[in-house]
Amino acid sequence: MKILNRLTLVAALVLFICASAAAQEMTKEEWQKQMTEFTAKRNDLRNKLTALQAEVDRLKKEDADKAAALKKCNDDIMALVGATPEAERAFAAKLDQIDAKINELSRLSNQDLWARKGEVDDVQKMLDEVEQNKMSALPKYYNRIKEQQNRIDALKKSLEAAQIAMTYTVGTWAKDRDCLWNIAKKPKIYDNAFLWPKIWQNNREQIKNPDIIKPGQKLKIPPKADLTKEEKAAHRSYWQRKQAAAVQQ
Repeated sequence: MKILNRLTLVAALVLFICASAAAQEMTKEEWQKQMTEFTAKRNDLRNKLTALQAEVDRLKKEDADKAAALKKCNDDIMALVGATPEAERAFAAKLDQIDAKINELSRLSNQDLWARKGEVDDVQKMLDEVEQNKMSALPKYYNRIKEQQNRIDALKKSLEAAQIAMTYTVGTWAKDRDCLWNIAKKPKIYDNAFLWPKIWQNNREQIKNPDIIKPGQKLKIPPKADLTKEEKAAHRSYWQRKQAAAVQQ
């Protein structure tokens, strides 16, 4: 680009001089003098063009040498981390799998995420395994893996938020039909009546008999999840007592 600019400027100058010369009457000596000057300028321009072309060729060679050195460096790095084409395809596929799982979990509400919290641990293990691979240090993968870890950390924070128990204030039976079964069935609670023992076991200081709750009681609502072993055991014990009481009657 610099060469073209210079040649354009010189050509414009030559045309200007020629036009000026043509507009004037010159003696033979003046004409010869100008021709000598033009010849000298032409020769000077040729020398400069030759020098510039040599500089361009030198820069092209230098660029090619650097490109070759960079390729060799990249090839050496790939060999060092064992990045054969097959291994790299498998590594990239693993990262795609992790992305897909993170995307799926990120779309869940906090409570639904809590119910699937084991999957957050699973995807973290997948990423930990990926980071053990030497290819994780390659620039084209390093930032991607770092971003995946940031997104998993965000999921973990969502789980922490889900652990902060919600509360529900018991209404009257006449107006709200509130019992543990109906409370657990509410869409904003669990949307699953069979999870009522979870509310009972997390409010034992208030609820001695799960059949009796009182208006105004402020119940802690733990995150939605499958019943724990303890909650299942409490549920079985409750029904055994109910059946024993029914037999005695």
